[in-house]
Amino acid sequence: MNSNFAPDIRARRLALAAGASRQLVLRAGATIVCVDGSVRVDEPVIGLEAAGGLPGAVSARVNAGEGHGLAYGGVARITAIVSAEVICLDRPGLASRLLRHMTAFFWPGMAENQKKVLGALHKISK
Repeated sequence: MNSNFAPDIRARRLALAAGASRQLVLRAGATIVCVDGSVRVDEPVIGLEAAGGLPGAVSARVNAGEGHGLAYGGVARITAIVSAEVICLDRPGLASRLLRHMTAFFWPGMAENQKKVLGALHKISK
């Protein structure tokens, strides 16, 4: 990634005290990485896996240095077992992904045009 780009606003870093919990709205495919300590991640189950169509919850323990990918979007609860630091990486939306693919497609042509302009200026200055 270039240093010209702004920092990723989809990444959130949280510091939780022991026993504290936080609820976050995340898309399906988001990743929760525990940097320090230990947390429990509860995510809602929405779909065919829910018994009788009622939403349930999946609980996973994430220790320091581990990550957990959310299978379902929605409100995820992160509870610190001991004081912990967590990074939440939300999956980009459809518009962001399309913009990234379009930029990657058109960027090589734009880079060639920029080189030609700089080359012409270099020749003029000699």
